[in-house]
Amino acid sequence: MVNSTVKMTVPSQRTRLAPEARRTQLLTCAMAAFAEHGVARATHSHVAERAGISVSAVHSYFRTREDLVLATLSEVEAYLLDMAAESLGSSLPVYDALILLATRFTHDALERPDMIKVWLDWSTGVRADVWPRYLDVLDQLHEAARKVFMRGKREGLLGEGVNVKAAARIYIGGGHTVALMQFAGATRGDMDKLIDQLVRGVMGIGMDAPVRAGA
Repeated sequence: MVNSTVKMTVPSQRTRLAPEARRTQLLTCAMAAFAEHGVARATHSHVAERAGISVSAVHSYFRTREDLVLATLSEVEAYLLDMAAESLGSSLPVYDALILLATRFTHDALERPDMIKVWLDWSTGVRADVWPRYLDVLDQLHEAARKVFMRGKREGLLGEGVNVKAAARIYIGGGHTVALMQFAGATRGDMDKLIDQLVRGVMGIGMDAPVRAGA
């Protein structure tokens, strides 16, 4: 069943839009449909219902379901990689850069819930058609995080014995946890404590130890 908040977004009359504007609208509707029904089950019909247009009109932009899936997941991929680049590729100190990306995951679980829900669903879809692409995105996220941990190691900020490759994997996996906690209704204080503990843990820093900015 489509919830009432989704129905409110459907125009009461069909509006003629320029092709690029229509495609943008359909991708927004597709993200909502995939968030509700899942990557494996969302269809052209779900998108058409939200956009207030015919199913055939959706097919004119995304000919097959595979086209629709790939276009939607491309949006999620671009979002994740851009967010990682903006946060982890910044000139912020290592601890602050890691805190920033984790905080973005919690913020966007509230501000862009459809995007985050599709990401989480995609990450569990161990299926032949979409899984290899997700693994490629995950590798890129791991690499972005690994570079930050390497910088931390050069600056003497990581605890002894921290493996940067393992730390990067644990840290990115922690993004799932903080997003899920936000959806579960965790308080701001709980989220801040979780994120701080996650980052300190992957950096090998004690909970009572001061965080150094580095060289």
